[in-house]
Amino acid sequence: MHNVIIENAMKRAEHISSAIHWYAQSLNENETYNKNFMQLVNELVQCATVEKANKQVFFIAVGKSALVAQLAVSMLVSVGVLARFVHPTEALHGDLGVVGKKDTVVLISNNGRSAELLQLLPGLDDRNVSTYALTSKEDSPLAKLTQYLLPIPSVEEFCPLSQAPITSTVTSLALCQLLVAATVEMRNYPIDDYARNHPGGAIGKRIFLKADSLMIQGDELPIVTENDSFQAVISTFTKFSKAAVLVLEKGKFLGLISEKDLRKAMENFGPKVFELTANDIMNKNPTSVRPGLLALEVFQLMNSKNPPFNLLPVIDSDGNGIGIVRFLDFVSAGVTL
Repeated sequence: MHNVIIENAMKRAEHISSAIHWYAQSLNENETYNKNFMQLVNELVQCATVEKANKQVFFIAVGKSALVAQLAVSMLVSVGVLARFVHPTEALHGDLGVVGKKDTVVLISNNGRSAELLQLLPGLDDRNVSTYALTSKEDSPLAKLTQYLLPIPSVEEFCPLSQAPITSTVTSLALCQLLVAATVEMRNYPIDDYARNHPGGAIGKRIFLKADSLMIQGDELPIVTENDSFQAVISTFTKFSKAAVLVLEKGKFLGLISEKDLRKAMENFGPKVFELTANDIMNKNPTSVRPGLLALEVFQLMNSKNPPFNLLPVIDSDGNGIGIVRFLDFVSAGVTL
């Protein structure tokens, strides 16, 4: 039984892959398909916020196609296109009011016979909107009653029950993703704008997160003077638990003492280490960073050494020691190379 299931899964994967490849053939060989695809891409571009759009695109569908439509809307919104999903049942009971003149409406139905969608068409025509049908049935009522047709492959669902839309949901989503990608390409949509729409994601952190926001500073910053005793340095380490202390004199950076510096001092001086001061054990010329850098830039510097820097002092243009940045804080914040 196990082998049969794996074998059938492989067949379905090949079947779905072949169905998606149908788009490449259609775009290459079918002039009408190519024209309608580009027509919809151009309308989506007109709905882009960066173009100060005064129109929107609405995706309407029921059942599993509604989930495809909602994901398409989510993708378009993430790249700055004014897109919305409207459920046809709600549209029939008032929500059609959000659709304005000259908006764009994309209706998704595998069989092209969804009664809920067909009932909306007179109201859409009255609004002078552009209507597109995404369906596998080119002779269906939906295909005939909309202005533009973008067929999806008319292939077997390959479901063990011969009922669930296993293939058509993937192929209709694939077409939507092709449209999203083409919209991004047509507009030369900049990565910075994409990042602004994803401030909490990895891409947003790479472009906008400042190292200063991860820096140990202010009352949390462990500081000693160059004349402080070894015991005072140890006490400061214990109090703050930041893995390092800055040695400052009236704010000016004199050196850094890390846990490694403490271990080296104890190994080199033994019991006499308690006769030393911060000045005797500090690193007077450590690798440092300036404030205002992107977190990614600092993280790249930390990783330029093998093993990476565990921490670095932050020194401003006036030579003031203002903070410490630590490798583990960047990792915890989700900063990646």
